[in-house]
Amino acid sequence: MRFAASALSLCFVVLLVCVGGAEFAFRKGNEEKDVALLRLAQRLNPLVSEYFYAEYRLMGDIGALRHAMLLEPTRPAYPMYYGLALIKQEPRTRAGDWAAMIEICKASRLKPYSKQYRNICAQFKAAIPTP
Repeated sequence: MRFAASALSLCFVVLLVCVGGAEFAFRKGNEEKDVALLRLAQRLNPLVSEYFYAEYRLMGDIGALRHAMLLEPTRPAYPMYYGLALIKQEPRTRAGDWAAMIEICKASRLKPYSKQYRNICAQFKAAIPTP
């Protein structure tokens, strides 16, 4: 029994060190615009969407933004930025524009009290013809 309690305590300490190390690496990486530190934070604690979102903001990596969306699907900023990133991709296609509009309007539904999000959704619906 005593061994089990000691092992559990050790696991808890290791968990706290990993979480604290991840947060430290994230803050330092954000300050210094260091992608290596952001990726270290992601490896230490892969369940924090903000770490992946920061990589997208720094590098423009759509895959990192998609990962952040998977981790926190109810955060409205993620589908909004994802939709805007899809619009910027080259070559532009109707399917890509349609996917972008869907993501942008999803953000509008996730944040229904935001007039700005509703307006952006309405603009994209008017500009992009339905398939």
